[in-house]
Amino acid sequence: MATEFILEAVTPERLVFEKPVEFVKLRTEGGDIGILAKHINYITPIGAGEMLVREKDNKEMTYYLEGGFLEVRQDKVVILGVNIVEATKAEAERMAREVAIERAKKQKIKEDQDILGSKKRIQNNLSRK
Repeated sequence: MATEFILEAVTPERLVFEKPVEFVKLRTEGGDIGILAKHINYITPIGAGEMLVREKDNKEMTYYLEGGFLEVRQDKVVILGVNIVEATKAEAERMAREVAIERAKKQKIKEDQDILGSKKRIQNNLSRK
């Protein structure tokens, strides 16, 4: 039984790598997923976080992934990432935290703008009476 599959990692700028691997673990928007050879076909959005790649002889590499899409086929996995960089586990976690903080700040600004807009509409409606 085949224990390897091809992992292709691509960003808008370049092909990061294409190599045979035994295992991949990464964060999707629905949670973490581990992929072995002969995995069921699957497509999902990727979240920001660590990607662990296990090559032959249990050699493990860690990458930081910043969003994108994952396509799993029986013999090949394709990652279309916004940003894919080799990193230590700690660096990958730090970068994921920074992205999460930035997204939370943007969400908070949007919520504040929505609240201010609602208050303004309420004041305008009350002043018409």
